[in-house]
Amino acid sequence: MMSMSFLSFSQDFSKIKIDPIKEKKFQPYVAVRHGGGQEFNTWKENNKYQYVKEMWYFSESFYMKRNVNSEGITMDESIIDISRFDQARKPSEEATISIPGYKDVIVLLPTDKLIYDFKH
Repeated sequence: MMSMSFLSFSQDFSKIKIDPIKEKKFQPYVAVRHGGGQEFNTWKENNKYQYVKEMWYFSESFYMKRNVNSEGITMDESIIDISRFDQARKPSEEATISIPGYKDVIVLLPTDKLIYDFKH
């Protein structure tokens, strides 16, 4: 019902796959953008392809590099609203974001690797 695990769509993009574990972690970020609650559920039902693209952006347009710093705590990636860091993306190379207090860093995919651009 709520999970659209491993959906595949083909259009202008190659197949987009959503990991159900990541979907559960990052769906709140997509839901907030679309009103939450029933409003979000209605939007999701009526915009399945857009939902998958946005879910990909919030869950797959970055990755964590673990234990980069010798001190700090492990970062739970589900606390990351990746759109906060979008301005740090580089056109054709990965960008690294370090947050004080964490031993892990966020690595943003370059804009030329995004299959969905949050800004548009």
